[in-house]
Amino acid sequence: MNDKDKLLEEITKLVKSIDGSQLSRTAANTEVGTIDAEKERLFKFLWTGPNRLQRVAAALKAPLKERIDYYGIGRQLLEVDEIPVGELPFRDKDIPEFAAVKVAAFGAPPLIEYRVKRIIFPTFQLSRAYRVAYDELLVRLYPIFDRAKERVSIATAIAEDKEIFRLLDVASNVGPNAWFSVTGAGILLTRSVLADALAVIEGNQLQVGAIVMHPKRYTEIRKWNSTDLDQVTLNKITETGSVGSIMGTKLLVSPKMDQDAVYVVTTPQKLGLIPLRKDMEVKVADLPWKSAYYVVSYENLGFGIYNTYGVVRIEFGGRTKSTPVGNVVDHNPQF
Repeated sequence: MNDKDKLLEEITKLVKSIDGSQLSRTAANTEVGTIDAEKERLFKFLWTGPNRLQRVAAALKAPLKERIDYYGIGRQLLEVDEIPVGELPFRDKDIPEFAAVKVAAFGAPPLIEYRVKRIIFPTFQLSRAYRVAYDELLVRLYPIFDRAKERVSIATAIAEDKEIFRLLDVASNVGPNAWFSVTGAGILLTRSVLADALAVIEGNQLQVGAIVMHPKRYTEIRKWNSTDLDQVTLNKITETGSVGSIMGTKLLVSPKMDQDAVYVVTTPQKLGLIPLRKDMEVKVADLPWKSAYYVVSYENLGFGIYNTYGVVRIEFGGRTKSTPVGNVVDHNPQF
């Protein structure tokens, strides 16, 4: 039974429960040639009645969402390494001259270390909570705890991505690669600019891993014409409105990104690390004195970029490369 048949069955049951005299036959005994006409009649009957359309929506038992759920992309940019209990997560740098960047603690400025041969990545707790009041259990028809778990998972993914995007910003500032500044009107993200940025990564003897951007910049790719794209890719954009890769490099899009920046990065194994002591776990706690349940997510992890050679920034907002605000540690100061 497909979704349309299930919907028709729910509507049929609902109509019978409202006024059985209005329905002479059910979907089960309706002839195949008259199913569409029967369904149309049922919708008209429900549409004209007071509050009956709302009852149809309630019968579907699914929450109405204002927007599509957020899906994190940050873990696709850095290597995820599960750390045993008690061990220190670290990486040895082959070329210590250029800085490494890491998150000291959630919400703290990134820690920048110059001329370091070994970088140790601190880990910290990342937690999100969602309140489910007792009366919600009596009102909501959809599985409210399942939806609450989804919401804390989404909030956790957003928090992770924001930290990783902040690291990319800092790494592009302290690293050796120059920025590509693009200003003007019209389509600013051109194939030529992307090709130049990819060439910087490849010139550092690294493989290009991904291109990260805001939906605003992704829209400009949709506006490329036949001089920028091959016919197959152009047809795909025309038909589906999306493109997953450019010049053999995957595109990652996030509304949490800075819309004035596009990052070209190397592969996760050559860029940075997410030391993972405890992957996300969701628990439900009953707090009677607050007349509510709390759905809580918890994880323990860290973030760091140890190879700033692998980050190139394309800037559209007029910013210039400069030393960012952060905690700077120089392991070989010049006197």
